[in-house]
Amino acid sequence: MSRTVAALCLVAVNCATSAPVSENGWTVAKVIDLHLELVDSNRVEGYWFTKNYVIPEVSSHDIVVDPLWHWKIRNRHLQIYSESQLEDELTLIKIDPKIVTVRKRSGAIARYRYSYHR
Repeated sequence: MSRTVAALCLVAVNCATSAPVSENGWTVAKVIDLHLELVDSNRVEGYWFTKNYVIPEVSSHDIVVDPLWHWKIRNRHLQIYSESQLEDELTLIKIDPKIVTVRKRSGAIARYRYSYHR
């Protein structure tokens, strides 16, 4: 009996860990009116998402940003574009009550405080 339970547990864990993140990925409803603020003591990075645009908040000595960028969802990944190029792609990993965790295009894991302004 214990072998059966162990086998069922192994199957359940394997199914849970192999499920693609994109099943819980970004949707238009999750993005419109979203404000993200990076949780990092060394960098200032944030985004305000409207129906069609992104207002980036990035602070660095070598970065100058346009006042409006665009966003789209592709394969449940949130893509952020400046006028001429893809600036970042955020793959949703987890949403907690106050923090969203994402994998950036670079592969780095980032945590953002989030809120909605509707």
